Amino acid sequence: MTMHRSVPLLRACRYVAAILISLIFFVPMLVAIVSAFKTPAELTDVLSLPAHLDTQNFTTGWQQVGRGVLNSLMITVPAVILSVFIGSVAAYPLSMMNAARSRFVYFFLLSGMFVPFQIVQIPVFYIMRAVGLYNTIPGLWVVHIAYGIPICTFFMRNFFATVPRSLYEAAQLDGCGPAGYFFKILLPASMTGIAALSIVQSRSVWNDLLFAMTLTNSGNTMPVTAALNGFVTAIQVQYGPLMASSIISVIPMLLVFLLFQKAFVRGLLGGSSK
Repeated sequence: MTMHRSVPLLRACRYVAAILISLIFFVPMLVAIVSAFKTPAELTDVLSLPAHLDTQNFTTGWQQVGRGVLNSLMITVPAVILSVFIGSVAAYPLSMMNAARSRFVYFFLLSGMFVPFQIVQIPVFYIMRAVGLYNTIPGLWVVHIAYGIPICTFFMRNFFATVPRSLYEAAQLDGCGPAGYFFKILLPASMTGIAALSIVQSRSVWNDLLFAMTLTNSGNTMPVTAALNGFVTAIQVQYGPLMASSIISVIPMLLVFLLFQKAFVRGLLGGSSK
């Protein structure tokens, strides 16, 4: 009898814990939204509500970061597509090899995940300038693809390993070669994993600030994160436009997650729902 009573109590505790954790993440976003509609005089009282909805901050913010949002889209979409595709191609043979043969290559690629951006910041700057890719969007593609391949390979190799080997054997019996199996069977069967990886990689590329500040110096190529940094100066911080611009910069990634959240959850579960 005691056990039956403890089950609803445990469930209630889980719901309360989930609500509290959600509030921890939601309150900063709520403060940012409220501050975005305040006048400069109202910003001194952080917890107060605005007297009326002032949209001037959003107008100023869009003028500052509108071009940066477009640049971030032009950087993120190709970089994510190419890094996920190259990572999937690299993960395919690793998932088909036995553990002893693939271990060295697997951990060699995995080691790329542990190299901090700061270590390669100066060499990458000189390389990009030497090859003529400094202050260009393709230059940022190259950097994000290079850093994205290890994590993409790591993720997709583990995901491909969950696909039954019988599919490959059946494809061979039907006359399908390794390339045909990869493009016609393995990739379609792994779309949930690819969707989850694409969202994770998109967030990483979209939120990058270090390479954005190092490899760009003009508004024509500067992504939104670097444009947001323009609101912070040594003399003052424009909190109202900064909050409004931050909300504008979050909207694209939020829409992507809301559109593909089911595939994202299934992909993180390792394809258990396939």
